[in-house]
Amino acid sequence: MRLIPPIPALLAWVTTTAAFATINAPALLQQNNEHEMITRLAFQCPPGEKSDGICFEPRSLDQLAGYHVNILGVAITGAGINGAVGAPDTLDPIPEGPAAHCDDADYLDIPDYPQTREQATAKLQQCVDHLRRRFREAVAAAERILDDRHRVREDMVRLSSAFGGDCTFAFPGLQSDAYARAKCSAIEGLGRALHGIQDFYAHSNWVDAHDSTQPISIANPPGLGLNHTAPFFNMRSDPDTPIDPATVPHNLTTGCFALPDVSYGGMGPCQGRITHHDLSKDKGVIHLDGSFGPVGPDPRSRAARGNFAAAVAAAVLHSREAWASFREELREKYGKHRGDMMVCALVRDDPVRDCRGHAWDRGGSVGGTAEPSVQVAEHAVGIATEDELVGSVVLGQKVVIVGGD
Repeated sequence: MRLIPPIPALLAWVTTTAAFATINAPALLQQNNEHEMITRLAFQCPPGEKSDGICFEPRSLDQLAGYHVNILGVAITGAGINGAVGAPDTLDPIPEGPAAHCDDADYLDIPDYPQTREQATAKLQQCVDHLRRRFREAVAAAERILDDRHRVREDMVRLSSAFGGDCTFAFPGLQSDAYARAKCSAIEGLGRALHGIQDFYAHSNWVDAHDSTQPISIANPPGLGLNHTAPFFNMRSDPDTPIDPATVPHNLTTGCFALPDVSYGGMGPCQGRITHHDLSKDKGVIHLDGSFGPVGPDPRSRAARGNFAAAVAAAVLHSREAWASFREELREKYGKHRGDMMVCALVRDDPVRDCRGHAWDRGGSVGGTAEPSVQVAEHAVGIATEDELVGSVVLGQKVVIVGGD
């Protein structure tokens, strides 16, 4: 669990299934490939530098984060790929269900609310279990990266057109990379786990603030304003390991999701409940220098300045935390040397050349590199415009803008 920055305010299917969006279609869908940008902020290497075993080199990061295409500044909807982190939103034939997005764990402490605290926690448990299984799938897939002499298998890691090009990520019932490349399968499991972790902060009230000018209600549930990542997302625990109830705040809620996704009491199974629409903080422009552009019209993003930025900051930090857990799991399961080689193969774009025993590290060593500390600013500073949120979090050596007032 890591601290995230305090925020001064309180310290068709594609458009609605993801809080934090996957598609790059700002004009058509008001989506700005938020999952991609969060994942790139978490894992991009400094320009021109080789991976140190923690950041991902460009082509490898493309597979995890996805990439989009702009021509003359205009987003080309559908161009590029969603990447592993966007796979749960892919129409293949439909997106993954509520557990992949931490939906339906809604609760409000009022008489006769349709779901009890215990029932909401049980729905949260389903999400955590689902993400742990995805994490385990990634760990299992990584074993095929190396041969029996601990060498990287070229057919399992290449991303060139001769070996299939970009990875293909399919819906669970069809799930397998078209060329059965272990690197793609490992990245897929990791990306799907990261998707749910990132969605939790956009779907829930963990980091946000409610509208203080309005009474608490199903349309304006209390914001928790927490400044640390959620401890129950321990990906290294076995699936079905119960969440410690002490780690779940009494007023924690995510949103109930059903179509049409509306506020003020919902419809169908979400009638009378806090909805995904009430809590989502999914639409906004995130730049790779950590700054923000305009924030979307989601009610919760507008309820208190800094809510979108707080969700992004938490998602970036927790994504890094999950990746650190993944590296630790590989080393524990397969041994330090094999684990280091697997990590190298995942983050390097030319692992056959770069990952050769202890000499693979031309420009950075997985085995010998200390984990970078994640520091957070003690305060946020400044405010530029209505739609620009300013503040800072230091992620390693990178300053990421996270909020302000």
